[in-house]
Amino acid sequence: SENAAKLAAMGVLPRREKLLQLRRAAAASGVSVKEHPVANNNPDRAFYDLWSAGTPETADPYYLEQTKKKLVKRPDRLNEKPSVLPAIEVIAPGGSYNPDFFSHQELLREAHEVEVKKQKAEERLARQLAVNEDKATEESTFKEQVEGLIEEEEIEPKEPEGDTEDTVIGPTATQEKKTEKQRKKEKAKRIKDLQRKAERQVIDKQQQLFQLRSIHTSVKKQEQRTKMRQAQRKAQQEAQKSMPRRLSRLKFQTPDLDVQLSDELASSLRSLKPEGSILKDRFKSLQKRNIIEPRERARFKRKYKLKYSEKRAFREIE
Repeated sequence: SENAAKLAAMGVLPRREKLLQLRRAAAASGVSVKEHPVANNNPDRAFYDLWSAGTPETADPYYLEQTKKKLVKRPDRLNEKPSVLPAIEVIAPGGSYNPDFFSHQELLREAHEVEVKKQKAEERLARQLAVNEDKATEESTFKEQVEGLIEEEEIEPKEPEGDTEDTVIGPTATQEKKTEKQRKKEKAKRIKDLQRKAERQVIDKQQQLFQLRSIHTSVKKQEQRTKMRQAQRKAQQEAQKSMPRRLSRLKFQTPDLDVQLSDELASSLRSLKPEGSILKDRFKSLQKRNIIEPRERARFKRKYKLKYSEKRAFREIE
């Protein structure tokens, strides 16, 4: 059955099924099956323009895909960009060669905040790695010196007096058989409890009718909270689109801001000193836009150890 389903999906049908489809198509169009097909030289026969730009696809779609005449549809997810950030980001106004005073001060403030965060992170790491050793006091020093000089008496545990044999106190409890009167009384009690519970449920349902307004208010508040959470989640997802993702074991390190102090600003373009590197900037941009993963420089490792040898000329000089 699975093989037949696969063949049917590919357009391969048994002869009986094909004949049945032909009969149905003929009945729908009003043409008899026994009629001969229309001749090629019949002017009433359907035709297509030979010199048109496109050709009609009369073959089966599966046949066209297998013969590479019909391209497979490209998934939409492959057309999505990995990040919404632009390829080239415009720097802040304070990064100009002749910036405005307030713009330059704003850029200096941002650079200062970055340095403060780095310093706090280093201090936090130093506090975590610091060894907290207990400092010696006079009391601890005295105890350490006296230890071993005073002999402590060994105290032997005393055994409890009395018989060690287990004794059973009191007679064993025996379960007496209930009488018929007791069983009837318990049955009537159970029935009354069930009736009381059913009546209580009916009363609760009747009371809920008077609480419709409060229930409606609580449901409305719940819907508002749900909408608020959905909006927050959507905002977080939109914010994450512009953030670099974790593509490898290394995290993306934001490059330092290229900023000059107030006394380092150039008066003209001729005296301007170039800063930064275009290659590094493009490399960091590719990492930030999730096109390549963050990397670190490979460490140089020698395959063989260095071998020192003295030449004959050096020996003769000595």
